[in-house]
Amino acid sequence: MTRKLFLFVLVVLALGGFVYAQTLDISGEMKTGLYWEKIEVPGEETWERARMHNNDDAGNSEGRFRMNMHLTKDTIGMKVRFQQTVWTTSANNQWDFAFAYGNFIDDQLKVVIGRLGESPWSAGGPDIWQELDNQVGIRTEIKPGALPGLNFGFVLNGWNNSNYFPERNTLVDIIKETVVGVAYTNEYFHGRLGYRFDGESDVSSADAKDGMELMYRLEERIIKNSVNGLSVWANGWWKGIGTNDQNIVSYQNWLYTQYNHPDFSSQLRLGYHTGIQRQELHTRLSFYYNVLPWLSAGFAGTFRVDFGDSKVKDVPYKLWNIEPQIKATLNPNAYIALVYLFENEPISPERDKTTQKINLRTVYTF
Repeated sequence: MTRKLFLFVLVVLALGGFVYAQTLDISGEMKTGLYWEKIEVPGEETWERARMHNNDDAGNSEGRFRMNMHLTKDTIGMKVRFQQTVWTTSANNQWDFAFAYGNFIDDQLKVVIGRLGESPWSAGGPDIWQELDNQVGIRTEIKPGALPGLNFGFVLNGWNNSNYFPERNTLVDIIKETVVGVAYTNEYFHGRLGYRFDGESDVSSADAKDGMELMYRLEERIIKNSVNGLSVWANGWWKGIGTNDQNIVSYQNWLYTQYNHPDFSSQLRLGYHTGIQRQELHTRLSFYYNVLPWLSAGFAGTFRVDFGDSKVKDVPYKLWNIEPQIKATLNPNAYIALVYLFENEPISPERDKTTQKINLRTVYTF
């Protein structure tokens, strides 16, 4: 934890202590682990390394520290998320979001300002956690009392890509970066969709627009309410809509089925991704059995096929892997997991790249 963060926490805690009418909630997590990786390609030198790392959604460095703070008073609140995934002394701290919000007109209007986060129109995971309106901006959400479950609105925010042409930074151009969204929930389904428009100033390269984006999530509620533990949902992220740079065009679509039983948990993920010379079908199956109340064991497996022009000819698949796991839950807020992965990826009809990984993961949440 850096000195600036430490001082910030002291100030927030002091304010929370003096202003007793406010409510302060703090939560977070720490992820790290011991990691080993080995990559082999016939005819090439074997690559191997070991380091501190957690490869389960914890960044690309040693691990992830995350702290959330939520301060509320009446209908006004502030939310902050500090996150650090790089631990060198020269690394910059990362604020995932830092915003204030207010609920008005009997909770029918919500206005959020700052470095935005927790968008009501995001994809919501597990493969897509991003948001289209995670810039500095103003988000307006309308939740009409006449139609409970409906949330729609818009976001005035900054550019989301490189800005090579500051002379184009006009009022009209930044308004073109507006995000619009809608979400609706009832007893039968939940759906939400966000759409980001594209201005002229931010581009993917010196002569190419980055394009518009769409993000969605759909959840059924009929099966979920009828069969305890069973849920089905879908999400997607379409990037590069209307761009003249085909290298960034990417349409990701996922369909999920999950079943949680007192004795086990299982999940099936089906993904269909398209883009430049790419047309991939992703399949991922996982199954974990509760051997003891605190111990589970199982596996996850992935199989990927490429139907696009970039596929390796005369090879029936793009990639497959198997990932056994043993997980010990020490208490509701801490666990240790030992994970092994073996992966095979053809790089030609005659040669396959094989990857092995071992990760001893340690996770604390609070």
